Amino acid sequence: MIHDIGKKAKEAERVLSTANTEMKNRALYTIADALMINAEQILAANMKDVRAARVRGLKETLIDRLMLNRARIESMAKAAADVAAADDPVGRVLSGSVRPNGLKIEKVAVPLGVVAVIYEARPNVTLDAAVLCLKSGNAAILRGGKEAIYSNMAIASVMREAVSRAGLPADCIQLVEDTSHEGAAELMKMNEYVDVI
Repeated sequence: MIHDIGKKAKEAERVLSTANTEMKNRALYTIADALMINAEQILAANMKDVRAARVRGLKETLIDRLMLNRARIESMAKAAADVAAADDPVGRVLSGSVRPNGLKIEKVAVPLGVVAVIYEARPNVTLDAAVLCLKSGNAAILRGGKEAIYSNMAIASVMREAVSRAGLPADCIQLVEDTSHEGAAELMKMNEYVDVI
């Protein structure tokens, strides 16, 4: 299962790494709109996580980090739009020189490939990590904590659909639904698919 996610992310990354700024920004603005359109669906999923957290006896401070509301979803949508409005890091010349023979050498920012992100119970990180990867031309494999699994699934589903509607592969955003330690360990060993973790 996790290997299939890696394989799909690697295939999607090949398309995403060559996407121009306009395509990536369109996908990011589509994500921002989709979060607001699907806010009720995301909030319903989040309530499942909050109820489960209370049953497990999590501290209220941890539950507050987990909890979403309309304002927090609006903030997430704004974050996606803000990333779209930022300069594209891909193609930026970082340094350069001209050799005595006239050869021009430049160090240029390029996508890293497939970036895996392992994080805990903050559903907004699902959005943050995905949109930063997307803007920089990298496919994202996201693995959040078990406390936010329903929220993460809802957010990832909304983002994948939005990215697809914008003309990029949905698989450039992947969510690992296996929240076990074994699943995380397997993800960390997927050198053939994951470039950065």
